[in-house]
Amino acid sequence: MPRGTSGLVHDLNLVKRRAWLFVPFFLIGLFVAFVLVSAAGDANAVATMQVETIVHDAVIGGDRGLRIFEAQSMTGDKEFKDKVIARTGDPSFEYARFSISLNPISVADGVSRGVLTLAITDATKVNAEKFRQAWVDTFVQEYIEPDGLFRRRFIEKQILVARNAEADYLAGYAALKPTAEARGYLLDSFLSPGADASLQSQLTVQEAKLVSEFAQVQGTVLAYSGVTPNAELAAAASSVLGQPVDAANALGALTARGKALQAALSAIRDQRSKLSDGAFDTAFQERLIELRGSALIRDQSYVRLANGRVAVRSAESHAETSYTFSGGVAGTAQGRVAVTIAFTLVFGVIAIYTLEWLSQLRRERDN
Repeated sequence: MPRGTSGLVHDLNLVKRRAWLFVPFFLIGLFVAFVLVSAAGDANAVATMQVETIVHDAVIGGDRGLRIFEAQSMTGDKEFKDKVIARTGDPSFEYARFSISLNPISVADGVSRGVLTLAITDATKVNAEKFRQAWVDTFVQEYIEPDGLFRRRFIEKQILVARNAEADYLAGYAALKPTAEARGYLLDSFLSPGADASLQSQLTVQEAKLVSEFAQVQGTVLAYSGVTPNAELAAAASSVLGQPVDAANALGALTARGKALQAALSAIRDQRSKLSDGAFDTAFQERLIELRGSALIRDQSYVRLANGRVAVRSAESHAETSYTFSGGVAGTAQGRVAVTIAFTLVFGVIAIYTLEWLSQLRRERDN
């Protein structure tokens, strides 16, 4: 090598002269790169989703069933799993490989926010990312769309609750009706949907009217008792009785009306007493109270269903996703190339300089 050659030029010439040493290390590097695929571990693909649902519903608690907890629960539904598997393109894919966790941020009436985290591992990065994306795409669609599984599950559960409540009420009604009829009771009169519509309430209203009318009749009789029949008495009696009465027959008509009102009041009170809960034996009363409770639950269930339909239409859902990745780098094509090049260069250069050093030692010994 000519004198004056710089160190860099000397090194480059040395590498060129012994470049053949890179060949065996290149072959070894290829072997090492493929061996490292199994040693590097599986690829781990993670998706972090900021999810939020806002329900514009005036009824307090009307959003229960549309909260972040139900969004996580949806991911365990068979329909959801089937859609994810279909998106992966692998019918034999095991859904249990997904790791799903929820971190609630805020849950209140009308507002529900949280962070949903998904992780999936696979021997290759490409598959891990593909499976992760299949899950994310399915979740976003079913969570946000008006006809998505998130909202449908809520309504379907409300319908199921209402139908079960209806079935329980009808079963109790059918069981108690023969007993009520055998005792001369009209069962429906004890189960009217409104308090003012029940037979007991109607009898109470009728009693109040009769009491008021009896007081008017009795007051008029007392006011004009001992008074010589005159036009004023006739006018007062006609007003109370609601029909024309002459003065001579006024007090007699009022007295007769008073006795009729007393008899009517006695009959109504007797009837109401027989229909009161206190008149029933313990077994019948307990079954009647239970049936009334079933009727109330049934009505409330349908009210919640109606409110749920409003909540679903007014609900707004949002999801923002960020992706991270770890492990499994050597399993990619880029990873294998990087490992092969690094192995070839490092060990090739070491071999070149080692051989050069040994050559210099031998020359020095021969001289």
